[in-house]
Amino acid sequence: MATKGKTEQRRFRTKSYIAFYNHEQCHVNISGNYDYMELPYYLSQDLENDGKTVRPTCKEMLDAYITPLALEKARLAGIPAPEFYLTNSYFEPPVVIDSINPFMIRSRVVHKNGMEKSVAKSLTRNFKYAMCCQEIPPEGEVKYFRSVLGWTTSSRYRAIAADIWNTFHIPLARIRVIVTPDERILFSDISKLPLEKLTKREMAFLQEQITWEE
Repeated sequence: MATKGKTEQRRFRTKSYIAFYNHEQCHVNISGNYDYMELPYYLSQDLENDGKTVRPTCKEMLDAYITPLALEKARLAGIPAPEFYLTNSYFEPPVVIDSINPFMIRSRVVHKNGMEKSVAKSLTRNFKYAMCCQEIPPEGEVKYFRSVLGWTTSSRYRAIAADIWNTFHIPLARIRVIVTPDERILFSDISKLPLEKLTKREMAFLQEQITWEE
């Protein structure tokens, strides 16, 4: 186990994030950070240019990390999602707000009236950029879970985690959902889950599914 741990630490340092996913017979980019034009983005791009199947593709990264695109893609795939709208000023609580801004990635949950102007000014950089506002149903709750190749340690979210994987192919992800009083789970957002931040249980699951590329 000590040798294995040292191997993983060395892998993190050298940024070797490409593995082979045995179940689906494809390469996977498991950095967990799929921001545009960062190193993992180019790793997937290189594999695509070589004609290899890789998850995620560059397009899948963009679809997943731009919230309104992700919400619409989820809907088209039959994954329940909240109603949402884009604005650079007015919004009506209760909402989950995500900035749409190339210079800032931020989100806020606003339950009550009274802070609309200050929140909008902050998340839009003085009303310059748009923000995505998702309506929270009455008594709905914003929750999070972590997904590893479409699996999660929480049995409550395993079905939607699998659906999200089949739609977006993001190997490591922190998923935001809105849970309604009648236990409906609405997809809300995908964000980073760096490989280095996996728990022991998550890492053990991942290791069972992949073969590291040398």
